[in-house]
Amino acid sequence: MAKSILIVNGATRINGNTDILVSKIIEGSLNTGVNVTPLNLREKRISNCIGCYQCLEKSTCSFKDDMTGVRSAIEKSDLMVFASPLYWCGVTGLMKAFIDRLFFYYHPQTRHLISGKKAIIITPLNQRDVAHESEVLVEFYSRLFNCLGIKIVDMVFFSDIMEKGMVLNKPEYLNQAYSIGKNLINWAENGV
Repeated sequence: MAKSILIVNGATRINGNTDILVSKIIEGSLNTGVNVTPLNLREKRISNCIGCYQCLEKSTCSFKDDMTGVRSAIEKSDLMVFASPLYWCGVTGLMKAFIDRLFFYYHPQTRHLISGKKAIIITPLNQRDVAHESEVLVEFYSRLFNCLGIKIVDMVFFSDIMEKGMVLNKPEYLNQAYSIGKNLINWAENGV
């Protein structure tokens, strides 16, 4: 049975560096035995979590928005790819709103629906000092996914790109993204 990959794209800019990298990942995944579902958050209506805790009390979310269908894609996936540019030491507002809504899975009755999933983090950023500039982001993803039982199998940073489409001038990044797509099957099956 083909493995299911959900690519969550939190980029706000259409046809920007994140979109280009995601499209190369998808291109690389063709004919590798995976079913890729791209999810562009900018095309979805996902409300901000309001901290009502209905998900903890009743195992249901108080919002009836596009996240309802997205949860189905999450639950069917073997591997999730979270792609977001680095904005002020963190993910975009779109990705943050999406991640906040993953709190739904923190409830003991829903946690099993996401626990055990694997994730890859894709982050284009303007900065060159990746180790320093990504510290907060690495901690953010690590803590969050640990709480949900999601295993991060890789974090890939594409540094020193800012202007729209600038990644097209970095063939090594395009090749790396394509290679990620080729290897999605390995991460989905083996976590390596």
